Amino acid sequence: MSPTTLLLALALALPGLAAAAPRDELQAAYTRFLAAHSFRASVTDVNRGQQLSTLDFVAPDRYHIRTGQGEMEQILIGDDAYTLINGERVKLPMPIKVGRIVSQYRNQDTLNELTRDLDVTALGEDTVDGQVARVYGYTQTQPARADVKVWIGVASGLPLQLESQGRFMGVKSTTRLRYYDYDDATIRVSAPQ
Repeated sequence: MSPTTLLLALALALPGLAAAAPRDELQAAYTRFLAAHSFRASVTDVNRGQQLSTLDFVAPDRYHIRTGQGEMEQILIGDDAYTLINGERVKLPMPIKVGRIVSQYRNQDTLNELTRDLDVTALGEDTVDGQVARVYGYTQTQPARADVKVWIGVASGLPLQLESQGRFMGVKSTTRLRYYDYDDATIRVSAPQ
């Protein structure tokens, strides 16, 4: 058996040897994330144990955001923003294009920029809500420096959780995003009637 054939046989027999680099695995997960038609997410301040917001997303540009314990709600559809004020949804004029701002988080160019030069480390396996996940870590420098850990579901290949630890306006914080209900047909975001 030639050395090349032996290496190929070992790679097929031992999947760990043939695994992609951590950065490639992370990029593949984010690519799947961009392809998701819908999902839900929650954002938590880890240090205070306080839920900051929840989000329903429907592609390509529909977001229903609830902050805190439901004190404020917004629906964003393209460049239109509706806010719940005194029990009524009011369409607010926006000085900037909302769609442009929000779309940067689901944009392939942004993904490429984030993953191009990152030094991504595989941190082993863990579980998120009972789902086995591979954990990856990296340090981002834009828009601000933060240490990031991402849990990618082994079964789905999608991000299940992301924790970002850094400083904002001089205050150290850790924020956790939990993603769930990917491609759930019951998730709907519509303009108020």
